[in-house]
Formats: sequence, structure tokens, C-alpha cells
Amino acid sequence: MRNKKFLISALAIIATLAMAPGLWADTITDNLFLASTQVGTLTLTQGGTGGCTADATSVCVDITMSGTNTVRLGGPVIGFSGNINVNGTSMITDASTGSLSLGACGGIGNKSVFTCFGTTGSATASTFTFVLTNAEISTGITVGNVHVGSDLCPEGATCFATTTPTSSIVPEPSTLGLMGTGLVAIGSFARRRFLPQL
Repeated sequence: MRNKKFLISALAIIATLAMAPGLWADTITDNLFLASTQVGTLTLTQGGTGGCTADATSVCVDITMSGTNTVRLGGPVIGFSGNINVNGTSMITDASTGSLSLGACGGIGNKSVFTCFGTTGSATASTFTFVLTNAEISTGITVGNVHVGSDLCPEGATCFATTTPTSSIVPEPSTLGLMGTGLVAIGSFARRRFLPQL
């Protein structure tokens, strides 16, 4: 009987550990600044939650501007460096407005460092979401400057906001719950094994 309980507990622990990586959400949040004024927030989530849905090998990008500031969807828009192009070429899909494709970096950053995405036109958006495919943020992604429209731009209606990281790699609550269940199972097994039987 004890061997059967041990086997069941062992299987529960293995299942918990096997499922946990799939439920882990890596999140990076950057603040967008023009000089010393925050004009928006950019959030990257592996697997996608919030503004868009992405599979485990892609990243949801959610840009939310504050006040009357907007994302400028014309010319270079955004760039990334770090662990992108995983298992192939990173592309932009499921954009909430228009579409982005590989392009010039312009005011985003150095083309030899950043993979830059842009578009043509004069659209603007107060919120902008898209999926960056074949990307992995747990080993590091840096976001370049973001093309914005703002009254704070020093030379006209548009300029490039800088990004300042504020947080990274936050576990989803469901992952912690699953791990807690596994630990309770281990504690229960250990308690029964070492307490004298009546």
C-alpha cells in the first residue's frame, strides 16, 4: 500500500514539474520617456496575455501611451535586440492597427544591433499591440526607441521615446499555485510516512 501511495505522489510531483514551464510567463515592462517625462508603457509577455495572444515561442508586445501621446505608425516604429530570430526569422503578426515589416532603424538605434520594424503612412494609436514571432524574452530582449507623436517632441510632432526597463520575469499566479500543490503533496506523503501508524 505504501509503495502505491509513493508512486502516486511521485507521479503528481513529476506532472507538476513537467507542466510548470508551460505556465510560466516571462514579462518585461519598460516605461517610455521623452526627456524626463513618462509618455507611455511597453509590456512584453512570452506566450501572450493582456493585449494580444501569442504561442509559447512568440512574444506579445503591448504599448499603451498616456494622455494625448500616441504611437506613430509611419517610418521606423520599434526595434528589438537580444534573443529574437529564435528558430527562424522574427516577424510581426496580429498588429492591432495596420502592419509592421522589417525596415530601416532611423531613430530607433544602430541597425547592426537592432532588428527594426516599420510601416508607411500617417496613422497614430493611443494603444498598439502585436505579436513578435520566434522570440524568447527569458534570456534577454532589449527594446529600442519607439516612434511617438507628442507635444513634447523637441523638433515637430513626432520623435523617438527612449525605453527604461522597470521589471522582468514575473511568474503567473497559476504557476505558483501548481507548484504549491506539488509541495503540499510532498509534505503530505512525508508526514504519513514518518508518523507512527495507529
